[in-house]
Amino acid sequence: MNADRGREAVYAAELAAFGGTSFDSAITFDELLWLRNALQASEWWPAGGIAVESARTDAQSSTTRRCDDGHQEIRIAAPQCTALTFAHEAAHVLAGVESGHGPLFRRAEIDVVAALFGSSPADWLRNAFAQMELHVANRMWQQPTVGPIQRVIDLA
Repeated sequence: MNADRGREAVYAAELAAFGGTSFDSAITFDELLWLRNALQASEWWPAGGIAVESARTDAQSSTTRRCDDGHQEIRIAAPQCTALTFAHEAAHVLAGVESGHGPLFRRAEIDVVAALFGSSPADWLRNAFAQMELHVANRMWQQPTVGPIQRVIDLA
């Protein structure tokens, strides 16, 4: 079974849930780093520190990869410097890059969205996955708390 099966459907669900919202609007790289700092400092976040860098200037898409030393690194392409892209890539860190865009990744993305943006945006994404018949795995970490990150950031 291909672990990355459903990637295009995940992208379509994200567009259905967040297209045209401020979550999918450009932010500065410093704002993206603020999101990273807030997420990794939250009591809920179970995946440790998150390395985030700007991708090459000619890169059109963002990526998450496991480095030789075992840590995971997010590279954000300039055209995708959005809160939603960060949440998507942070979900790869939480689920593990080997999960591709499968059910565990989708669980992680819902939880990261809940932690960063609140329960309503998480419900938008959960509903979009359900409408596209994309299975969401059971949680393998504690349930996220919706707290200061969502209240401090005015992205809605």
